Amino acid sequence: MRVVQTTISDELHKRLVEVSKSEGRPIKDIVRESIEDWLIWRGEVGEDPFLKLKPVDFGVKTNAQKLEELLYGGSKLNCS
Repeated sequence: MRVVQTTISDELHKRLVEVSKSEGRPIKDIVRESIEDWLIWRGEVGEDPFLKLKPVDFGVKTNAQKLEELLYGGSKLNCS
């Protein structure tokens, strides 16, 4: 087992203490869990087969305007 030390900002520490108090868990447990989750997430993202898929041409032309009509009930969204 190894001990890891680092420095964090006062704001980050404040948030960490708040989570620790609200969950009734020691800071070291929360930090350990966060590191484990981050490592798992990072490893899985790089190996996710979905991200390695190549586009497939099904030979079907798509009209984006018709998709908008289907999705939004015929009225265009005004984003201005």
